[in-house]
Amino acid sequence: MSNWLIHKYIGLISSRLPYFKRKGPELYNFRCIICGDSQKRKNIARAYIYEKQGNLMFHCHNCSLTMSVPNFIKSLDQTLYNEYQYEKLQNNKTEEQIDLEKFVDKMKKPVFMKAGPLKGLKKVSQLSIHDPVKQFIVKRGIPNPYHAKLFSCPNYMHFCNTLIPDKFSKNALEHDETRLLIPFLDANKNLHAFQGRSLGPSQVKYITIILDENVPKVFGLDTVNFNKTVYVLEGPIDSMFVNNSIATAGGDLVSSIGSFDKSKIVIVYDNEPRSRETIKKIDKTIMQGYSVVIWPDNMDHKDINDMILAGLSSEFIEHIMKTHTYKDLAAKLALTKWSKI
Repeated sequence: MSNWLIHKYIGLISSRLPYFKRKGPELYNFRCIICGDSQKRKNIARAYIYEKQGNLMFHCHNCSLTMSVPNFIKSLDQTLYNEYQYEKLQNNKTEEQIDLEKFVDKMKKPVFMKAGPLKGLKKVSQLSIHDPVKQFIVKRGIPNPYHAKLFSCPNYMHFCNTLIPDKFSKNALEHDETRLLIPFLDANKNLHAFQGRSLGPSQVKYITIILDENVPKVFGLDTVNFNKTVYVLEGPIDSMFVNNSIATAGGDLVSSIGSFDKSKIVIVYDNEPRSRETIKKIDKTIMQGYSVVIWPDNMDHKDINDMILAGLSSEFIEHIMKTHTYKDLAAKLALTKWSKI
């Protein structure tokens, strides 16, 4: 198969590679973001992508790491790697396979929720690539498995009023809009709450609807394993990039998880060392006996989704979280060092 496809994906990651240059048809040069390249000379670029026996390879002359370009893409962005593998598979299909799939697709009816409050809404995985909700999901880099768990909700407030009559007034309904709907499922896969995320600038970014007050207002209860370390994050989208994590529906993180085993919980607040409010929250959490993540000084991005969009992999972020988890006095000391106020 021609290398045109892998060149396409090199182009997609090029904005994440410092001093990226294409020096020839099969040759690229940039700073290695795996080892950081030269720490003394910030304009030195010693990482290359080059052709070897018909394949494109990555090699860094600083750390001597060598791997295929697909594996290099995988180390940077699992979602993008999955898309590459899917497109590669699609391009390798025979005409007979393509004709068969087209026939099967014609026989399929649109898939909606079979029962429950979300019946009739389309999943993100069913949307056209040109749909605004789909575009929002793709731009945020949300992993593919979640595309089948999230929904497009036209006229979000009208939809909420069908579940909770008069939840929104007539005046509010005049400003209704399409939102990304994020379902909150309990351990038995029952819907107990959901959030509507605006697709652009909005006075209210998230609108949360509670259907069952007896269930903690937590996203991820349907997938979390409480026998392992559980990371508690401030928003559902951030939690989609972290294994065995949950997220609260706004408000105080600790009050939402008060019934869970404290010894298994690690609280992860946004990376806001200059926010007096965030520092107070972390200090209170430490005093209540929870473990917390204190981000290192060289992490400049506010939240996990911003880190992903800046080119950091989920694996790297999880490594940082594991190695920067503190408790009790150690947490107090780390918080004092981290805060910039």
